[in-house]
Amino acid sequence: MIKNERLDEIMDILSEKKYCTVNELASAMYVTPITIRRDLKLLEQQGVVNKCYGGVSVITHSNRDVPLIVREASNHKSKDLIAKEAIKMIAEGSTVFLDASSTAAHIAEHLTPEQHVTVITNGIKALTILAERQITAYGTGGKLLGNSLAFAGANAEAMVSGMNVDTMFFSSQGITLDGNISDYSEHETKLRQIMLKRAKRKYFLFDSSKVSKTYLFHVCNIADVDGYFCDKTIQFNL
Repeated sequence: MIKNERLDEIMDILSEKKYCTVNELASAMYVTPITIRRDLKLLEQQGVVNKCYGGVSVITHSNRDVPLIVREASNHKSKDLIAKEAIKMIAEGSTVFLDASSTAAHIAEHLTPEQHVTVITNGIKALTILAERQITAYGTGGKLLGNSLAFAGANAEAMVSGMNVDTMFFSSQGITLDGNISDYSEHETKLRQIMLKRAKRKYFLFDSSKVSKTYLFHVCNIADVDGYFCDKTIQFNL
């Protein structure tokens, strides 16, 4: 297991268990405690874990900017299953908006050159994956938001405003049972709202951990989209 994969696996375990000892992580990942301690030092420097005597815990982020590395590790398997279902909505030769969410990045991982799609995204993670998979892609440009590795701001909004796209896939940090979708990022929220206006079909992607959570900025309502994909069946009070 290479280092980046190991760091992702550590974050995945901590996201589920909240706290682990060094020995527990070493045993679960079949590496030495020394290797785990080195990895934890890197994660601590990135501000995503807290080391304490004998163990480590993941830093919780409430109603504020969450580093991409944390979001990528959270419910990774569920997000991948969601993406596999969602790509069935993509027609050959179509154009696609992907926002900078970690969930939408999984869409990029399942696209193939044979589909002849064109993707527009404000996410650096998605752009990197699309380049590796030789998928035609456009980055929105704009101001780079460091923690989320997302482009946003006036330049990104201007580019998106001039496009007509077939399908959009997006996520956010929370959705209530009344169907209200919200997020912590003011700039990403505004860009998503413009994408929603410029796309013929819109699909919301979310794992069940986001249900019944509300954040500062309102994106839209689930009734405003053409469909949604989740790892569990959710009954909305619409």
